[in-house]
Amino acid sequence: MHITLIEPPRYYSPTSPISTVVIPPLGLAYIAGALEEAGHKVLVVDALALGMATYTPFRSIYLRGLPIDEVCGRVPKDTKMIGVSCMFSAQWLVVRELIRELKKRFPGVPVVLGGEHGTGMPDLTMEQSPVDVIVTGEGEETAVELAARIQDGRPLEGMAGTVVRTKDKWTSNARRDRIRKIDDIAPPAWHYFDVDAYIAFNQPHGASRGRFMPMLATRGCPFSCTFCTSPQMWTTTWLPRDPELVVDEMQRYMERYKATDFHFEDLTAIVKKDWIVKFCAAIVRRGLRITFQLPSGTRSEAVDDEAAIAMKAAGCHEFSFAPESGDPRVLKSIKKMVNLDHLFVSARSAMKAGINVGGFFIVGFPEDTYGSVFNTFKTIARCAWTGFASVNVNPYSPQPNTASFNALRAKGVIGELDDDYFINLFQFQDLGRAKQTYNDRFSSRQITWFVLTGFGIFYAVYFLSRPWRILTLVRDVLGKTSSNKSARAMSNLLKDFGSLRRAPVKR
Repeated sequence: MHITLIEPPRYYSPTSPISTVVIPPLGLAYIAGALEEAGHKVLVVDALALGMATYTPFRSIYLRGLPIDEVCGRVPKDTKMIGVSCMFSAQWLVVRELIRELKKRFPGVPVVLGGEHGTGMPDLTMEQSPVDVIVTGEGEETAVELAARIQDGRPLEGMAGTVVRTKDKWTSNARRDRIRKIDDIAPPAWHYFDVDAYIAFNQPHGASRGRFMPMLATRGCPFSCTFCTSPQMWTTTWLPRDPELVVDEMQRYMERYKATDFHFEDLTAIVKKDWIVKFCAAIVRRGLRITFQLPSGTRSEAVDDEAAIAMKAAGCHEFSFAPESGDPRVLKSIKKMVNLDHLFVSARSAMKAGINVGGFFIVGFPEDTYGSVFNTFKTIARCAWTGFASVNVNPYSPQPNTASFNALRAKGVIGELDDDYFINLFQFQDLGRAKQTYNDRFSSRQITWFVLTGFGIFYAVYFLSRPWRILTLVRDVLGKTSSNKSARAMSNLLKDFGSLRRAPVKR
């Protein structure tokens, strides 16, 4: 059966570092691989790859990528199923428009939505769009069964892992169990994507150290942080792949794409020390001359001197810890199971081994007070003094289907989920925008000030304690490579802003 998978265009703002990230879509590549393995003919319309430097005005921001009309124009007339990805709810408004246009052009073809948004907000998704099926949770097995039912003309009702529309109603079916045999999952079908275009564009999630490839070595996260969507999307089951198979995949990318730097986008890559040590040993044993990094963050407990030395020997050059807050009371409230003192012990082990370390922080949690924010500022300063290479400071934003979001909804703090709410899910990381507050102690202006102060504290201590880093930053921002994630983000901002000024903007 002919199936079309679509990666929609993405939001872009010239003052939003997160929107400068341009990486191949891992989730869609895995779905493509599963469907191909099941015998289906797959076509991918990757709007981002087809228009990395194409910008279309969209509300108060831009879309980066092929415009919606052109995306729909690339869908073959004989396609029997259309799959659309919406990994995060921040992208819902453009995905909603895409789905509406697809249903106008292909009224008899089932349109299927995958990703975290549909899992977290199935009723709203059905109410606001004519989507036919939502795949909830992990998607590979569900996508394959769904395609088989459509091909055979069998009814879709009652299928685990889906929300199915029938006329003007819809039915939410039971969640499908997580895939336990993780090593049996078909590899990402990157041959449907223009991977070389992504590599050449050179705007990865992490630091830029060469020809990069995104990968997953594990799935899920064993923790239940109240502000994170993972417990609802993935449950709290953490499953690692066989380290040898992960390295096999790396070698395939070295041969096919000349990859030299691997970016592991796992939710929590390092949970068990013995796994990361075995993985690193496999790289060293095979004599691979590569680098790798963990741009999404990881746990601190598993990193000690032995693990750090093994990681550096295998090519690890950067990873980030995610304490989120510097206040023990807030950490307990948000169920962030981290010991700050232990984190700094682990960080010193990594830095002693020669690995760059970063930190992720959030200010403005509903549980935050002036005292807790001050403690977070102190922890940020401690990071800089200890030798962290970067920090990322974000305002709190309630992501749909999290425990924190549900608590705010119950209290009436979050009202109608209108279009402004979804736009704000993107703009909360935009340095040029005012921050919406979900804490009655702080105004929107104060939240913005907290974010800027956090960055200011870090870089003041960062440069005063190690003045030579000014030269390193200049080199990173102006060069083709970067030594850490923050430098790459600054370089991406400059590059994209220049590209936006030069590029013809489609209207």
